[in-house]
Amino acid sequence: MMSVINMIESGAVVILAALFLAFLGGRLDRSFWIKSIVVGMVFGATGLISMVSPVEFAPGFFADGRNVVMAFSGTIGGPVSAIITAATLSGMRMSLGGAGLAPALAGIWLVAAFSSAMWVWLHARGHAHLAPKHVLVLATMAAVLPPLALLGLGDASGNEVFQNLIALTVPTNFIGVLLLGFLIINDQQRRWAVSAYSESQARLQAIASNAPGVLFQLFIGPDGVGRFSYVSGGAERVLGVPAEDIVDKPGTISRMISREALAEVERHLIRSAETRQAWSLEAEFTKPNGEKVWMRAAAEPRIDVRGELVWDGSLFDITERKRSEQMKNDFISTVSHELRTPLTSIRGSLGLVAAGAAGEIPQKVAGLIKIAHSNSERLVRLINDILDIEKIESGRMPFDPRPMALRLLVEQAIESSGNYLADRNVSIILDDQAPGALAAVDPDRLHQVMLNLLSNAIKYSPQDGRVEVRLTRQENMIRVSVVDQGPGIPLAFQSRIFGKFEQADSSDSRQKGGTGLGLSIVKAIVERLGGLVSFETGPEAGTSFHVDLPEASDRRSVSRDTVSTDGQSAPRRVLVVEDESDIADIIAVALAQDGLQSDIAPDIETAKNLLASNRYVAMTLDMKLAGRSGLTLYDHLRNTAKGLDLPVIIISAFIDEARKSLNGSALGIVDWLEKPIDMDRLRAAVEKSTEGSFRRMPTVLHVEDDEGVLAVMSAGLGNAIAITSARNVQEARFELQQKHFDLVILDLTLPDGSGAELLSAIPSDTVVVIFSASEIDEHLAAQVELALTKTKTSEIAIAELVRKLTSARAGKFVAAPEQKG
Repeated sequence: MMSVINMIESGAVVILAALFLAFLGGRLDRSFWIKSIVVGMVFGATGLISMVSPVEFAPGFFADGRNVVMAFSGTIGGPVSAIITAATLSGMRMSLGGAGLAPALAGIWLVAAFSSAMWVWLHARGHAHLAPKHVLVLATMAAVLPPLALLGLGDASGNEVFQNLIALTVPTNFIGVLLLGFLIINDQQRRWAVSAYSESQARLQAIASNAPGVLFQLFIGPDGVGRFSYVSGGAERVLGVPAEDIVDKPGTISRMISREALAEVERHLIRSAETRQAWSLEAEFTKPNGEKVWMRAAAEPRIDVRGELVWDGSLFDITERKRSEQMKNDFISTVSHELRTPLTSIRGSLGLVAAGAAGEIPQKVAGLIKIAHSNSERLVRLINDILDIEKIESGRMPFDPRPMALRLLVEQAIESSGNYLADRNVSIILDDQAPGALAAVDPDRLHQVMLNLLSNAIKYSPQDGRVEVRLTRQENMIRVSVVDQGPGIPLAFQSRIFGKFEQADSSDSRQKGGTGLGLSIVKAIVERLGGLVSFETGPEAGTSFHVDLPEASDRRSVSRDTVSTDGQSAPRRVLVVEDESDIADIIAVALAQDGLQSDIAPDIETAKNLLASNRYVAMTLDMKLAGRSGLTLYDHLRNTAKGLDLPVIIISAFIDEARKSLNGSALGIVDWLEKPIDMDRLRAAVEKSTEGSFRRMPTVLHVEDDEGVLAVMSAGLGNAIAITSARNVQEARFELQQKHFDLVILDLTLPDGSGAELLSAIPSDTVVVIFSASEIDEHLAAQVELALTKTKTSEIAIAELVRKLTSARAGKFVAAPEQKG
């Protein structure tokens, strides 16, 4: 029993030594000599402790934990450690003396030599740590070598001593080495895992901190406000704020962005929490030093290990991109103005001279003028193509799709293409196999598509050839096909035909000229309209380009009312508001050829004076006048009696920006002409005004706080009436101050007061229709045109009444129903 206790004590001492070395951990690995000496001393001391109370199984023969200690000293610490431990243990054993001294010393040094050899073998093979198979070999060696030493020395104690040695030390050493070995292996694996985890954390932190942007993790706090649980070290470099401040001080980021941007972030988080979809936004940040930077934030939600919703995201500085975009926009705007304005003079002057406006010119001069005019047209198309492709790619090209009759748009495009390469004498034939076809398109953009396709077809058609435009139905699509008789498209070029600046490489194609942008623009516009563009080409001749557009479900016919309201011919005088004198003169000369007189106003004040003293059939308006916006004059025009119904033709070097600036208030605009001015289109627009085919769109103010009623009424009134919505008394007062309305639909119960308060602010010539859930008393009903109660009259019926009331031109209405209420 005592022997078992002593062996357990020895094993416990050895385990403590192993734990002590594990505590020192990797710090010993920094120096071979330090590790060897420390390991040797620790295991030597451990062996001494285990030998203090050995088990004497025969006179002079002792059993203890020295061989277990010796095995690990050499295997872990190497030869130097083995020598230190073996010397220490040998000295202790010599002090005990006895008959078994020689075999005991031999056993110690045999184990020391074998364990050192194992250390050398492990390092030669690149094994930094012990494996279970190594421990098994070591345990076998520690169990076998001491008995072999006893046998080799031929001790006189006989077989009984050897048997006792085998029975006691062999299993003890074997099991002891196994237990201690696996303890060391587990500690090595633990230290390796901790080290690997620390290394991976350090690596990830270094990567995150040196990334171009800022990485973050966001969650919603108990107060419903977004908070950061992690922010990478790049925050200080990018935002000028330490990452710790962002995490520890909620509100640090929110103080760097505007309220609108913060509200947008909150909306994104709420929506993302509901849909589990990623989100992104761009916002301007203000650093603590006052510097403004643009950042793009993007994050994706997930559920973490605690079951909570978090967003892993990134924040990147896009300031340079924003600056580049602004520089590009400024450059495009400058190019648009500085190129288009002089081209207007060049093309217009050449066109007028070629048409004989300056009198008869010699035949040779006429030929030169024709060449110059043709090339000016080519230059105009080049500039327009370059500017258009940039607008499409940047998303700045406006689209206003609405149900339109395709035949009418196609006819207009065919007419506009009539003068293109007229000397080739190419005829254009329209084959309408889809009568009455409607498609939701932007008429200007579709016109641009058709012009590109038709000019391309004309350019490649043979002399006296024919181009066919065909309209057909295919399921729910309307197909517009442009078919020419020109050479087929080379097979090698077909895959690149819709690319930018792409042209066939044949010499014949090079001779045709062009930018190679036309078909790319066609594809981009058609796809934005929800359609597809394709082509078919013959092996040698004939190509068909197809534009497939979804057929519109709205079958309302397009108004083509050309009836004048008074039946009298209008004075044929046009006000030309243009600060470029040469352009104004060209417009005046062009209008004079059609028998129209022109007054030229170079600025807004002159235009106001002329409008007050004269009556005009139309007005051309440049949106940029001597540094001021033409929008000022337009607003003034629509708030005067004479200008309320005056047809306006907008002229601008940047027509898309002009459309945006009017923002839906463009009532009474006959056409939008882009510089350089197409004189034929200008004449057509003026003729449309003077012949009475222009009719001002009626304007309606709907004062209503219920979104459903507003939506139904808007849909019921359709596109033939310009409707403005006001959701409370304050908004209604503002709208009434801004412009004149033909009719007001008024709800009496509004969030900030009664609609009746607005009656005094509504002009006497404006028709008022009360449409309210409240009952209307007789006194109030007597002050308005109609007083109708909700639920008793539907919104659709109200819309029909409004159409009838606004059917007359210039604010003059048909007779109202006899009864009110």
